[in-house]
Amino acid sequence: MKKTILIVSAAVAVFSVYLFWCNNSLTVSNYSVSPESLPDGFDGFRIVQISDLHNKNFHGRLTRKIQKLNPDIIVITGDIIDSYHTRTRVSVDFIEKIRSVAPIYYVTGNHERRIDEYPEFKAEIKKLGVNVLENENVCIERNGDEIRLTGVNDINFFGSSLMDENRIAFSQKLDELNVQSGEKMNILLSHRPELFDLYAEAGYDLVFSGHAHGGQIRLPFVGGILSPGQGFFPEYSEGTYKKGKTEMIVSRGLGNSLFPFRIFNRPEITVCDLMKQE
Repeated sequence: MKKTILIVSAAVAVFSVYLFWCNNSLTVSNYSVSPESLPDGFDGFRIVQISDLHNKNFHGRLTRKIQKLNPDIIVITGDIIDSYHTRTRVSVDFIEKIRSVAPIYYVTGNHERRIDEYPEFKAEIKKLGVNVLENENVCIERNGDEIRLTGVNDINFFGSSLMDENRIAFSQKLDELNVQSGEKMNILLSHRPELFDLYAEAGYDLVFSGHAHGGQIRLPFVGGILSPGQGFFPEYSEGTYKKGKTEMIVSRGLGNSLFPFRIFNRPEITVCDLMKQE
């Protein structure tokens, strides 16, 4: 009996250590993308993506990782706040630390939609110089060339509790914003990867999304188990996907929300280098 208790205790201790490591040890995923419309001036342009922080505090380790990656811009694709355990100060402090690294572009997730503190949070990060993109696009210049960066609010901001009505309004906004970009390469920041069909139909060149949390629990040869908005065995949980000319990068994110643990699914910083086709 004592031997059994010792074995069980040891197994619990080992699993607890592993769980702590799995939820607090940062990993970096690197991607190289070569859109046909990429202008020469953006060859080698580096984008670092942060997603689904959910108020998690890495006590400076996340900031130091981002600094070492030396990005040209930082994009934040929603849910930097958690609506179930809202601590906006953690997220504001994080942004304050990384704002000197590179220009920051931010779009909302579904958790921002849920909290009363969002307008105050938005005002604070705008004072820190963050480009909050709420259904708008901006021009980015480099080496005499230009690309467009578009940010769209999470679909829950689109005014109706009926997802079908939201989807129509959301799709119309995507079309409108891409048309405004003209012939320039257009990068889209949008929280939800399950709407990839709409991004591709609208004709965006490159999309950054999050929301899926990598499937929360990942199994070898299976992938993600469960993601919000996609259910069990999600189609878009992490990595790159392509439809037509549109390529989408999905971040596994950094924090947790209702389900408090990541298993085989470490917090992820995503790095994308834009490279000219040879």
